[in-house]
Amino acid sequence: MLHTIQADFYRLFRSKGFWITEALLALNVLFGTLFGASGHVGVQNGNSMVGPASSAWTGFGALGLYSNSMSMTVLFTLVAVSLVLGVDLTQKLYKNNLTAGVSRTGYYFAKTAVVMAISLFQIALSYTLVFITGTLFHGLGTAPDHFIGDFAVTVLVQLLCTLAWISIVSFILHLTHSISAAFVAFILGNVLLSMPMVFFPNIELFRYFSLDFGYAMIENTKFATNISLVALTFTLVFTFLGLSVFRKKNL
Repeated sequence: MLHTIQADFYRLFRSKGFWITEALLALNVLFGTLFGASGHVGVQNGNSMVGPASSAWTGFGALGLYSNSMSMTVLFTLVAVSLVLGVDLTQKLYKNNLTAGVSRTGYYFAKTAVVMAISLFQIALSYTLVFITGTLFHGLGTAPDHFIGDFAVTVLVQLLCTLAWISIVSFILHLTHSISAAFVAFILGNVLLSMPMVFFPNIELFRYFSLDFGYAMIENTKFATNISLVALTFTLVFTFLGLSVFRKKNL
């Protein structure tokens, strides 16, 4: 299992696709700090829309503002995941590990560990780049009261939401062995999971299906807790659905 994880990271860091993905992520961050806006995938709710002037993107300010556009980081994370998991499934490279004696369950959770590490790395990289570029172009700025604690909670909730999306996309990858289908599922899923909130705004549960959380929402403790629980539920359900599909697949 450890060998599988090491091999995945070795292959990932030697992949041109990975470094192209990181370059695009950096450009998205640079665009945000320079022009005061960055990309977003799906439907934004009123609490997470970003529209301040670029001068507000100071070092500390940029951390909070960029947190409202984390769907782009999720998208770039999914690209990296597809380089690890998608390529294995589409080219059936997993056969080498299984024939070498690695169990399907062991292989599956080794990939899950790699995917979780990639998610954490991408989020950390995004915010590091945002803070550095924001500070360089607009100054350090002033940290709000309780910023460190609130921002740490924001990152934790966003990590859970990212893992939820990855578990959904990974399930589609295991089901279809198609990278294209996985990205279509992510884009459509963003829209479909956000639509109930738009059409039924009075049903509180639907607000959490968007899996979209930013620093601006941190004061609503109930929202942060509930969206974390929904994200964790999505992650567990689709992780074990993916495992079930993988264990039943013929070599």
